[in-house]
Amino acid sequence: MYKKILVAIDGSKSAYNALNAAIDLAKQFDSELYLVSVVNTANLPMNVGVSYAPGLIDDMENASSNDLKKAQGIVQEAGLTATTKLLNGEPREQLVNFPKEQDIDLIVMGKTGTSAFTRVFVGSVTRYVSEHTNINILIVV
Repeated sequence: MYKKILVAIDGSKSAYNALNAAIDLAKQFDSELYLVSVVNTANLPMNVGVSYAPGLIDDMENASSNDLKKAQGIVQEAGLTATTKLLNGEPREQLVNFPKEQDIDLIVMGKTGTSAFTRVFVGSVTRYVSEHTNINILIVV
Protein backbone atom coordinates (compact mmCIF):
# COMPACT_ATOMS: atom_id res chain seq x y z
CA MET A 1 0.00 0.00 0.00
CA TYR A 2 2.82 2.42 0.87
CA LYS A 3 5.89 2.09 -1.34
CA LYS A 4 7.74 5.11 0.07
CA ILE A 5 7.43 6.39 3.62
CA LEU A 6 9.01 9.64 4.78
CA VAL A 7 9.75 10.20 8.46
CA ALA A 8 10.46 13.73 9.71
CA ILE A 9 13.34 13.56 12.19
CA ASP A 10 14.10 16.42 14.60
CA GLY A 11 15.55 14.64 17.62
CA SER A 12 12.36 14.81 19.69
CA LYS A 13 10.78 11.86 21.47
CA SER A 14 7.73 12.30 19.27
CA ALA A 15 9.87 12.02 16.12
CA TYR A 16 11.39 8.75 17.33
CA ASN A 17 7.90 7.46 18.14
CA ALA A 18 6.98 8.35 14.56
CA LEU A 19 10.07 6.50 13.35
CA ASN A 20 9.05 3.36 15.23
CA ALA A 21 5.57 3.53 13.71
CA ALA A 22 7.08 4.00 10.24
CA ILE A 23 9.39 1.01 10.75
CA ASP A 24 6.38 -1.16 11.58
CA LEU A 25 4.59 0.04 8.45
CA ALA A 26 7.68 -0.41 6.28
CA LYS A 27 7.98 -4.01 7.43
CA GLN A 28 4.29 -4.63 6.79
CA PHE A 29 4.25 -3.10 3.30
CA ASP A 30 7.90 -3.71 2.28
CA SER A 31 8.29 0.06 1.88
CA GLU A 32 11.32 2.26 1.29
CA LEU A 33 12.05 4.56 4.23
CA TYR A 34 13.20 8.16 3.86
CA LEU A 35 14.51 9.93 6.96
CA VAL A 36 14.46 13.70 6.56
CA SER A 37 15.64 16.49 8.82
CA VAL A 38 15.31 20.17 7.98
CA VAL A 39 17.69 22.85 9.24
CA ASN A 40 15.63 25.99 9.56
CA THR A 41 17.82 28.49 7.73
CA ALA A 42 14.82 30.62 6.78
CA ASN A 43 14.33 32.15 10.23
CA LEU A 44 17.81 32.93 11.49
CA PRO A 45 18.30 35.97 13.75
CA MET A 46 19.40 39.16 12.05
CA ASN A 47 21.69 41.89 13.38
CA VAL A 48 22.90 44.99 11.64
CA GLY A 49 25.54 43.89 9.14
CA VAL A 50 25.53 40.24 10.29
CA SER A 51 22.85 37.79 9.29
CA TYR A 52 23.70 35.20 11.98
CA ALA A 53 26.45 34.06 14.31
CA PRO A 54 29.43 32.55 12.51
CA GLY A 55 29.20 28.78 12.46
CA LEU A 56 25.52 28.70 13.43
CA ILE A 57 24.41 26.88 10.29
CA ASP A 58 27.25 24.36 10.69
CA ASP A 59 26.21 23.73 14.29
CA MET A 60 22.59 23.29 13.26
CA GLU A 61 23.53 20.93 10.42
CA ASN A 62 25.77 18.88 12.75
CA ALA A 63 22.98 18.51 15.30
CA SER A 64 20.50 17.46 12.61
CA SER A 65 23.04 15.05 11.08
CA ASN A 66 23.49 13.44 14.48
CA ASP A 67 19.71 13.03 14.78
CA LEU A 68 19.63 11.38 11.35
CA LYS A 69 22.51 9.04 12.27
CA LYS A 70 20.67 7.98 15.43
CA ALA A 71 17.50 7.36 13.41
CA GLN A 72 19.49 5.43 10.79
CA GLY A 73 20.88 3.23 13.57
CA ILE A 74 17.36 2.48 14.83
CA VAL A 75 16.30 1.52 11.31
CA GLN A 76 19.33 -0.76 10.90
CA GLU A 77 18.64 -2.43 14.26
CA ALA A 78 15.15 -3.21 12.93
CA GLY A 79 16.73 -4.95 9.92
CA LEU A 80 15.81 -2.28 7.37
CA THR A 81 17.59 0.38 5.36
CA ALA A 82 16.69 4.01 4.81
CA THR A 83 17.67 6.94 2.67
CA THR A 84 18.60 9.98 4.74
CA LYS A 85 18.34 13.57 3.60
CA LEU A 86 19.36 16.77 5.36
CA LEU A 87 17.54 19.77 3.93
CA ASN A 88 17.96 23.50 4.53
CA GLY A 89 15.20 26.07 4.42
CA GLU A 90 11.81 26.59 5.94
CA PRO A 91 10.75 23.24 7.49
CA ARG A 92 7.08 23.53 6.61
CA GLU A 93 7.79 24.18 2.95
CA GLN A 94 10.51 21.54 2.71
CA LEU A 95 8.27 18.88 4.26
CA VAL A 96 5.50 19.67 1.79
CA ASN A 97 7.72 19.91 -1.32
CA PHE A 98 10.30 17.14 -0.79
CA PRO A 99 7.72 14.32 -0.50
CA LYS A 100 6.09 15.46 -3.77
CA GLU A 101 9.46 15.43 -5.53
CA GLN A 102 10.23 11.91 -4.29
CA ASP A 103 6.76 10.42 -4.93
CA ILE A 104 6.33 9.65 -1.23
CA ASP A 105 3.12 7.74 -0.38
CA LEU A 106 3.02 8.47 3.36
CA ILE A 107 4.50 11.15 5.62
CA VAL A 108 4.98 10.13 9.24
CA MET A 109 5.55 12.94 11.73
CA GLY A 110 5.55 13.45 15.45
CA LYS A 111 2.75 15.53 16.90
CA THR A 112 5.20 17.88 18.60
CA GLY A 113 8.84 18.56 17.98
CA THR A 114 11.80 19.95 19.81
CA SER A 115 11.58 23.43 21.23
CA ALA A 116 15.25 24.14 20.55
CA PHE A 117 15.80 27.36 18.62
CA THR A 118 18.21 25.69 16.25
CA ARG A 119 15.70 23.19 14.92
CA VAL A 120 12.24 24.65 14.79
CA PHE A 121 10.19 21.58 13.99
CA VAL A 122 7.28 22.20 16.35
CA GLY A 123 3.68 21.10 16.22
CA SER A 124 2.86 24.02 13.96
CA VAL A 125 5.04 22.38 11.30
CA THR A 126 3.05 19.17 11.61
CA ARG A 127 -0.18 21.10 11.37
CA TYR A 128 1.01 23.07 8.34
CA VAL A 129 2.14 19.93 6.52
CA SER A 130 -1.13 18.15 7.29
CA GLU A 131 -3.08 21.09 5.86
CA HIS A 132 -0.94 21.68 2.76
CA THR A 133 -0.09 18.26 1.42
CA ASN A 134 -2.16 15.89 -0.69
CA ILE A 135 -0.08 12.95 0.56
CA ASN A 136 -1.37 10.71 3.33
CA ILE A 137 0.03 11.73 6.70
CA LEU A 138 0.29 9.82 9.95
CA ILE A 139 0.73 11.97 13.05
CA VAL A 140 2.22 10.10 15.99
CA VAL A 141 2.16 11.21 19.63
